[in-house]
Amino acid sequence: MVGNKFVNIGEIDALELITLDDTLKALVRRGKLWAFNTLFGDQWWADLFGVIQKADYSKSVTVSPSGIIQVIKEYMQRANDISGAVGEEMGSEGIMEMLSEGLSSALETNFNGSLQYILNVWKGSLPPDLSYAVSIGQRLDRVDHLYALSQIAPIGHSPQAILEALASGADTRLREKLATVKEQHAELIRAKNALMIEHVTQAHNYLANALNELVFNATAVIDQVHGMINAIAQEHLARLNQLEDNLEANKARYDAKLIDDTKYEQRLNEINIDIDATMETWNNWMNRIDALADRLVTKLDTIKTDIINTLKTAIADYESVINAVANKIRDAIVALDDDTILKDKALELYADLKAYRKAGFDYA
Repeated sequence: MVGNKFVNIGEIDALELITLDDTLKALVRRGKLWAFNTLFGDQWWADLFGVIQKADYSKSVTVSPSGIIQVIKEYMQRANDISGAVGEEMGSEGIMEMLSEGLSSALETNFNGSLQYILNVWKGSLPPDLSYAVSIGQRLDRVDHLYALSQIAPIGHSPQAILEALASGADTRLREKLATVKEQHAELIRAKNALMIEHVTQAHNYLANALNELVFNATAVIDQVHGMINAIAQEHLARLNQLEDNLEANKARYDAKLIDDTKYEQRLNEINIDIDATMETWNNWMNRIDALADRLVTKLDTIKTDIINTLKTAIADYESVINAVANKIRDAIVALDDDTILKDKALELYADLKAYRKAGFDYA
């Protein structure tokens, strides 16, 4: 019957014969594999990973192009070796597919993760990203040229993008270097302006007060002089009135024949002498007061001039000192050539990077 059986040869099922043949082949392969393991041991399998670990390296990458070729050749040879024991298909699948699939993201968190962790200790070579170029640019004035080139060469961007990243980092560095000195200069100028305004204001107030004092003091002095003049005038007027009374009294005595002509003439002369003495004393007082007023006016004018000149000199000296310091800082800022240095370094790296990219690698 052809229901449960495909082909019958006598009492033997052909399908069973095929199955038996696969079983025998599997047993034979297992025996060969056992013999292979006995002959070569676990070290042969461990060397599959040692091939990567021992791969040659270069200055720019931990597994060099020639090292990659060595790994491929070694894996193909080992795939051929194991194929002699387990067959070509299993040998190829067991090794070459292990290289592609076993190290893929399918086993990222266990087998592949462990393998990456182990190999990264010795052969880690994840290429840097564009942020490395920005970082290099931020210390472009302090980093060695060849070191910077070794860092930016493996970045997977065009030289133009790397140059822009370098320029961006260098611009940040330049701003940082100039920020402090510019702020110091601005603070100094603000302080100078504030103090200059304060000094000018104080000088203005002082001069205004001085002028007020001079005016009020002059008024007070004038009042005092007027008082002195009035007092002296009253005193001398009283003296003249007294002499006038004496004159009238002597005239009455003369008319009454109480004194003779000689005595009357003598007393008139005495009164005349007293009047001249009083007038001379008055004139002396007036001259002294006029001289005192002149000296006061001259003194006030001299003090006013000295005060103004002293304040003007102090303000000019202060401004000169502040300007000298501010000008030195300004000259230092102008003399800074950091922007030129950073630009030249960036362009030099850019030119070397393009030449470096054109050189290529030797895979032989």
